[in-house]
Amino acid sequence: MTYPPSDPSAFDRRTVLRGALGAGLIGLTPIQAGAAAPVSFSSDPFTLGVASGDPAPDGFVLWTRLAPEPLKARGGMNAHPVEVTVEIADDPAMARILRSERAIAHLELAHSVHVEIEGLEPGRDYFYRFRAGDAESPVGRARTLPAPDAKPSQLRFAAAGCQRWEGGYYSAWRAIAEDQLDFVFHYGDYIYEYGFATHDKDGAPWPRTMPKDFPACYTLTDYRRRYALYKSDPDLKAAHASCPFLPSFDDHEIANNWAGDSDPKHTPAEAFLSRRAMALQAWYEHMPVRRAQRPRGPDVTAYRGFRFGALADIAVLDTRQYRSRQPCGNGFLAGCAEAEAPDRTMLGAAQEQWLATRLRQGDATWRVLAQQVLFAPFDWRGFPRIEDRGAPVADVDTWNGATAARDRVIAMLDEAKTSNAVVLSGDLHRALALELHRDVHHPDAPAVGVEFLSTSISSVGGAPANDAALAAMYRNNPHLKLFSDQRGYTRHIVTPQQWQADYRAIDSITAPGHPAQTIGSFTIEAGRPGLITR
Repeated sequence: MTYPPSDPSAFDRRTVLRGALGAGLIGLTPIQAGAAAPVSFSSDPFTLGVASGDPAPDGFVLWTRLAPEPLKARGGMNAHPVEVTVEIADDPAMARILRSERAIAHLELAHSVHVEIEGLEPGRDYFYRFRAGDAESPVGRARTLPAPDAKPSQLRFAAAGCQRWEGGYYSAWRAIAEDQLDFVFHYGDYIYEYGFATHDKDGAPWPRTMPKDFPACYTLTDYRRRYALYKSDPDLKAAHASCPFLPSFDDHEIANNWAGDSDPKHTPAEAFLSRRAMALQAWYEHMPVRRAQRPRGPDVTAYRGFRFGALADIAVLDTRQYRSRQPCGNGFLAGCAEAEAPDRTMLGAAQEQWLATRLRQGDATWRVLAQQVLFAPFDWRGFPRIEDRGAPVADVDTWNGATAARDRVIAMLDEAKTSNAVVLSGDLHRALALELHRDVHHPDAPAVGVEFLSTSISSVGGAPANDAALAAMYRNNPHLKLFSDQRGYTRHIVTPQQWQADYRAIDSITAPGHPAQTIGSFTIEAGRPGLITR
């Protein structure tokens, strides 16, 4: 696993805010090592489960949070630090303990722990559990990455996200847990920041609701409670315990369609950055990520790289924190000239440079851009609530709101002579399979890669109203090879010869326990960009 080089910030309002937050204005003070008192629990402190993440060839991060009463402001914990022990074994019964590590869970981090394990063997399974006082957690499975020069025969992983609690049950996460994968890429929208509601915007009742005392998230306590609710779901806990996650974030971890230092409602930047700082703090406290991903006030280094031996190089990107503000007022728009401006960005200059360098220096068979939002051009005419005025309609919250930035990334792929480029994305609550072309205005131009956009776990989507509208959508988007409005995830099976993407769907999320089925499957042959229907 690799991280981008540090990028010292200019002395601006973000720097000032980081200093204020670091001084303790919202409790983000540096954690001091302190003596942990003996503790006993009257109820299970591991209500939010266990997780592993950000694997390396010699280890991974192990995470848990002590929360015997998870929906309370402090999770039912007092202010005292608590010693937590994690045991690592090479068998699921935990009969052969290989090592034991200790960590201190502090109130300042919501009594979460992030234990970075090193010194293990590459490319193999390990098992772990936590202990705190007289309490013991469930057992989780982690897996190290192959050695950098290894030549793995196969990689199996899932891409998933968009899991609004009210939208329905998390049966897709149970299916992912049963797949026993190498890892999961979570593209974001782990939580939704909206307040309690019984019905959706069309008046239909939600399959399940949050507690009534859950307002829209603005404070650190709001965000912490929201994560606690989501992570209490048994299917999500099972998925986390089944394999490592590569966590990212999109917009709803903070506010809908936020961009850079602003939200689309144009909240003053200083106020929004305070909200962003609290939201990212809660994200860190609940994700199995490394200390390098701990926020500094409103800023976090979330983009980073993972190498799966000689088989795949994965760049996890951040398309929120550094992007230009939303163009033309945000939304689904026709003829937004601002979106075409050459100085607009999705990644920011430092991240673009990091990605270009990584692509030039990479030599893995498959080059993967794991990111949050639709990368390919897309015309939304024909969808409900989208007015057709005779011109293409673009969602400017995607890369269609910064077309020059997309052109620069395609140029990077060209310069690096990347013949096996795969873009992973989500956010749209629909499943799409698309080909990426060198000239985005001419779909018959040579393909430079493909995009697999995963549907939502539970968040509501939408589809063209009828068969004629669906057919028009395909005509308007000739690079589109699959569209589905079902809930689910995408499972990827990668070998040196081919990449297979299976679109997995749940027939109903209004009740728990429904199985996943493959509704579409595509392959890419190594060295031949383009999608082949299976």
